Amino acid sequence: MKSKQITAGILTLAMGLTSAGMAMAAPAATGAQSAAKTQAAPATKADKKTAPAQKVTDPTLIKSLNHETAVPLLVEAEKRYFYALSGGTGTGELETFTENGKEYRYLSADIDTKDELLKYLMKSYTKQASEFFIKKFIIVHEGRLAQLNADTGNLLEFERATAKMISMTPTKRVYKINVPFPKEIKESSKYIVVKFEKVGDYWRVDTAPHLIF
Repeated sequence: MKSKQITAGILTLAMGLTSAGMAMAAPAATGAQSAAKTQAAPATKADKKTAPAQKVTDPTLIKSLNHETAVPLLVEAEKRYFYALSGGTGTGELETFTENGKEYRYLSADIDTKDELLKYLMKSYTKQASEFFIKKFIIVHEGRLAQLNADTGNLLEFERATAKMISMTPTKRVYKINVPFPKEIKESSKYIVVKFEKVGDYWRVDTAPHLIF
């Protein structure tokens, strides 16, 4: 009789321990599932970091051309175009002469030879685009470069322009440029198609400047 009672007691204790173990394991499993769900949760929009805009410190040394870097390259190209078109530095007395009934002025000493002017323009333009400009606007007089004694300007604000790529190859790109007028002028933006070409390591404007600005 005592043997049966001892056996029954052992079975009861074993069942109690098994139930307790199952009860303790349940919260652990629930916790593991919660952790797995937390790790698998997709990132929200707030978690995604927006890539910062590319900063161009020297527009003449752009190695990667895109819709952001194309604009500062054009701004630099515009500056160089109007510098050359206005005769250069303009320091000192303006030297003029008359030929075929038209008044001309000599370019400033820093760009008054073809080699110097080409070197200056080709910091922003391809050689082909630079030579196109020189052929149209520049003459040689007594060994010096000269141009008609007249100034021109442009109201378009290229520093506020936006660019959209139309076509691309590893060394050539075409962009559609949306250029606004000053805010006080109630006129629609102007769209200009501009070609670019990679010369060596750097990108240059491959459209003649007077066709852009």
